[in-house]
Amino acid sequence: MIPLSPSEKITREYNRLWIISIARISLVFAICFILYEAAIPHPIPPPRMDLGDKVLHAAAFFTLTALTELSFPSSKFLLWKVLFLMGFGLFIEWLQSLLPWRSADASDFLADCIGIAAFLVPMLLTRFVLRFVKR
Repeated sequence: MIPLSPSEKITREYNRLWIISIARISLVFAICFILYEAAIPHPIPPPRMDLGDKVLHAAAFFTLTALTELSFPSSKFLLWKVLFLMGFGLFIEWLQSLLPWRSADASDFLADCIGIAAFLVPMLLTRFVLRFVKR
C-alpha cells in the first residue's frame, strides 16, 4: 500500500468528518420523523401487501442503524448503538400504548429488531472477512 501524502491525509480526514456530520444531522431528522409518524393519528399508510406495517418498521430501523453506524463509526460502541436502537423501538411502542388513537404491538418491536439485524449482520460479516483477508 502506498503511503499517503500529508495533504491526502488531511483531505481524507476532512471527508470523514464531513460524512460523519451529515450522517448525524440525518440521524436527528430521521429520529424526529419516526417519532412524528409514531405519534400522529394517521401515519403514512403501509404498502399494499401483507405485513406492510412490519416492512415499514424494518426499513425505518435499517435506515436508523445505517445512520447510527455512519454517525458513530467506532466499532467499540457497537453494543451501545444496538441498545440505543432497541431502546428507541421500545420507547415508540410505549409511547403508542399511551395514545388513544395508536396501539403498541410486540411484533412491531420484533420488526424493528429485524431491521437492525438486517444492517448489522452483513456489516459485521464484511468486517470479519476483510480482517481475515488482510492477514
